[in-house]
Amino acid sequence: MRAEKKTRPVWRFLSWTLWLVPAVLAFAAQRLLAAHPDVVEHYHVNGLFRWLAVPISRLTSLVAFSLTEAVLVLGVPILLVLFIVWLVRLVRQPGKLLSVARLLRRLAWTLSLAYFLFMLLHGLNYARLPVSQSFQLPVRERSAAELAETSLWLVQQANEARMLCLEDEHGVFILRQGIKDSLSALPEAYAAAAVDYPQLNWPPVRPKGVLLSRYWSYTGITGMYMPLLVEANINIDAPQHSLPETVLHEIAHTYGFAREDEAGFLAFLTGLYSDNPDDAYSVLLGAALRSLNALSAVSTESHQAVSGQLSEPVRRDLQASSVYWKQFEGPVQETSNRVNDAYLQANLQEDGVRSYGRMVDLVLAWYEQQYTQGSLDSSVAVQQNTD
Repeated sequence: MRAEKKTRPVWRFLSWTLWLVPAVLAFAAQRLLAAHPDVVEHYHVNGLFRWLAVPISRLTSLVAFSLTEAVLVLGVPILLVLFIVWLVRLVRQPGKLLSVARLLRRLAWTLSLAYFLFMLLHGLNYARLPVSQSFQLPVRERSAAELAETSLWLVQQANEARMLCLEDEHGVFILRQGIKDSLSALPEAYAAAAVDYPQLNWPPVRPKGVLLSRYWSYTGITGMYMPLLVEANINIDAPQHSLPETVLHEIAHTYGFAREDEAGFLAFLTGLYSDNPDDAYSVLLGAALRSLNALSAVSTESHQAVSGQLSEPVRRDLQASSVYWKQFEGPVQETSNRVNDAYLQANLQEDGVRSYGRMVDLVLAWYEQQYTQGSLDSSVAVQQNTD
């Protein structure tokens, strides 16, 4: 009896503090493994992550709607109702402080385990081998002339791809397959690219259009990956020329490419493998705009010369996009940007949202690689299909 009395306080203390263990282990693992990207690549990305993510993705892909959206729209009100019921019961029962403490302990365990799962399904992937290394891309410092040359190529290819696309009555780009069919078809671009890049050989996923996308636009976000569900969520209210690039970007996250600049590059790369000119145009235009932004910082004259090559149809698309996003500017978008910046910095991306710009380095390296290998034609390889 005496031994039981001595051990009970120790056990009681542990029962109230052990919730820290999953979160601390996950955080420490990410920081320690950041110094060993080859280990993360071999044992986690191509091992544990694939083993966990593929079955989850197959299950969530069986559902046509966004489970992430459903959880937020339905789950939050349900939790609020349950909390109100709990408060009513709390008022009527003794031992209120103990009840509050138990609720906080359950919440702590839930958050700690969720963070642990987040690390397994996404967080540790920030520590994998850089795409520049695994895809053998010659990333290095570039001159303004190299940046201008690549930017001009991107602009010219975007112009040519745009000529194969459809327009609405205002002369603005529209998806030839519509939004729903485009979402379904885009994963095929990864299957095509996987022939040359085995790292992209993953089972197809099902990108999900968010029903409340119009309201989501107030955050300025066009896509979101939900790690716990291995689900790619897409803002389907955004300008349609950006949709293929966004979908391909989010798919990259489901395949274990966590870094934003790398997911952006893989969207560009896989979009060029699609047989749909809409996809090629989307990723070429996205890469061209990022490249032009980088060029404007080093050479105003070159930027003006290259940007002046954008065709009139492309300019109409950009103007329509500007008008669309202008209506959503405000404190919500500013707050969203700060939250996103903090999230990226917390996951080993010290540049925060600026890491999106590093995608240009990968495109420049890809361009050099293709140019030296003689793989670049005068026009991008897209199907001239007007069905």
